[in-house]
Amino acid sequence: MRKKIFALLAILTLALTGCGGDNYATVFTEVNTVEGVTLTLVEDTLKSSRATFILTNDSEEDVQFDPVEFHLEEKKNDVWQENIGTRVSEWKRDKTETIPAGTSIEREVDWKGLCGTIGSGEHRVILIVNDQPVACEFSK
Repeated sequence: MRKKIFALLAILTLALTGCGGDNYATVFTEVNTVEGVTLTLVEDTLKSSRATFILTNDSEEDVQFDPVEFHLEEKKNDVWQENIGTRVSEWKRDKTETIPAGTSIEREVDWKGLCGTIGSGEHRVILIVNDQPVACEFSK
């Protein structure tokens, strides 16, 4: 029972820190290394709390995509900083989806529940495809 209470408090603490709160240098030193797979922002969908992206698989093989995990980062002083609040999404990992070769999927990413809203600046969302980070950079 104590472990459950501690875990709940940890999740609440991370969720309440806000997107402007605790940021750490990214763990993703290389992104977009999955050949033929791209992530793009759907025009006019960017809000301070969410955005819609298209994940395209132009490769000749199916790829595996984690539909739950994402990371939100902000560029500060030319260094990508991961918002610690979006690391909570890793704890939900329990399934993958297949993206067939030559197809795309549309995915809304809503970060408000994990870390609040974002302000102006350079940001990127990272999704996990074939256990590798695929990123889309954007400015708000």
